[in-house]
Amino acid sequence: MEIISCSSDDNTKIDNSDLVGKWNWTNTDGGIAFHIHETPELTGKIIHLSLMENYTYSITENGNEISNGFYELIIKKSIYSGELERFIQFPENHQYTGIVMKGIIKTFENIRLDISDNNHDGIGSGFVRIE
Repeated sequence: MEIISCSSDDNTKIDNSDLVGKWNWTNTDGGIAFHIHETPELTGKIIHLSLMENYTYSITENGNEISNGFYELIIKKSIYSGELERFIQFPENHQYTGIVMKGIIKTFENIRLDISDNNHDGIGSGFVRIE
């Protein structure tokens, strides 16, 4: 008698094809009473987020890489829409970059990307595609 089993390592990855590319940070806003408003102009930081097909990422600030590794996509219920949506998580051990590193991730017309932390009085970061 032959026993065939499926490995639990065969987890199907959540599609990231619309996320792959190089993104330029435009703003981080939100917080209690919407008190956080950061932009490249205000902070002097030019931040690029590169998301690769193989679920790796790189973040540069003013041309210097400040964080890299693997990101994970899971499905979570969004507090914004009430629907199940993609949620991106970067490693916990990264240094603060000025952008949201864990949250609901969406693209708009393949040129804009938003990551919102999925918290009431939370914050979100916006990006535009540069590659």
